[in-house]
Amino acid sequence: MKRIKLPKRPHKGLCIYCNHCKKYFFNTSDVYVKIKDELIKRTAICGIKKTKFLNCKFPEKHRYRTRIHYPNQNASYKTKTLKAETYNDAVVEAINYEENFYERLKKDSVDSDGKLIKRYYLFNTQVKYINFLNDRGVPEHKKANRSEKHIKEIYKCLLLFNESLILKKINIKTLLVIKVSDSHVGYFHTYLLKYKGYQNKTYNNKMSALKAFFKWANKEYKLKMDNPFEDVKLRSTSKSIDTISEIEYNKLLEIISPEKGYVMIGVKNPKRKNRYKSYLKDGIELALHTGGRREEIVELKWDMIKEVENRPTYILVPNLKVERQKGKGFNDNVPPKIIPVTTSLNLLLHRLGYEEKKGSHEYILCPDRSKITTLGIMENLSKGFSHFFDLLDTGRKLQLKHLRKTYLTHLQSVMGTEAKLLSSHSTDDVLKKHYIDQTVINKAVKDLKIF
Repeated sequence: MKRIKLPKRPHKGLCIYCNHCKKYFFNTSDVYVKIKDELIKRTAICGIKKTKFLNCKFPEKHRYRTRIHYPNQNASYKTKTLKAETYNDAVVEAINYEENFYERLKKDSVDSDGKLIKRYYLFNTQVKYINFLNDRGVPEHKKANRSEKHIKEIYKCLLLFNESLILKKINIKTLLVIKVSDSHVGYFHTYLLKYKGYQNKTYNNKMSALKAFFKWANKEYKLKMDNPFEDVKLRSTSKSIDTISEIEYNKLLEIISPEKGYVMIGVKNPKRKNRYKSYLKDGIELALHTGGRREEIVELKWDMIKEVENRPTYILVPNLKVERQKGKGFNDNVPPKIIPVTTSLNLLLHRLGYEEKKGSHEYILCPDRSKITTLGIMENLSKGFSHFFDLLDTGRKLQLKHLRKTYLTHLQSVMGTEAKLLSSHSTDDVLKKHYIDQTVINKAVKDLKIF
């Protein structure tokens, strides 16, 4: 086969691609480039042998290609391998392709009324969405102050969607938002279930995140498009309302020790880590006897405990969940949660040093926070509980959140419909659906005492 070449000033975008060394060549002979008043010679070099292109031993692997730059995209190109075997034929074929390419772009840029519309690419829009979630470029009155954990979860969902498209050889940097269709949603559906093996609840979370993204994009850019995720059917999930038994709870506290805390984490580079923490057992007991969420437990301070007739009677805890939902500037009047100091909680507080520390602004759990954050303690409580409960080999998979469900179940058995006043739930239906274990409802006692 005759070796193909390029002139010193080839047609814009026209190049030679070597299917052997996988390299693009925009010149095939020596070219002199002026840099800082000095002429520098540049030679086309093979990507493998590092020899001159003109000495390549695989000329049959060379093909003319044209690369067209997408408008408004810094580094996105449309590449076409040409059939031409001579430079002049390649130029003609490249020009024809360019004309068709820009004609299609022009057609895609006009709406049904013939009006020119702006082009919004999927990847760029995703970047702007993450910035929006981080309150970057958002007017002060619209900032939502979302948690870092929430934003990371949304970011992961977008990455998964992109992975599903890349698997189908779709360029996410050149795909228009308005061109995302049922087919793309179908790719994501298959990717989540077959490639990632996600369960129904996780599947629903990912799909809902993408639905929210396209809803935002539609509103932000006034796209007037149908949300491609609008008709996705959420898969059925079962609500776990398991509670921990007294026997399991006591065995769990007994088994917690530094010696039994070691676990191997990681797949490629496994590391040995100890899930035991000096505050783990106290944190678990506080979780059970207060019914608080993780952050509420970790943020408890001694001066939150209020006395009536010289006896600790209740704890006033900021309702962090509701405060975040309402947002800064709108949450000043959110009433705090009230946690009653039951007989069992009273004993626990005294054992933790209530008489010496009452009224102080010190944290009840892990008072020294110089080397660890609230989030770090929360993660250690969750992972520590799961690790040690698995060691019990009960055949059940309980998590730290099941201690809250246990508490609320017993609270319901004592207080009935008034339980919502202390649980901070708006209706009994929410409480029953997510937290109440019907198997222990009838085990009502005169005073709330858990184990």
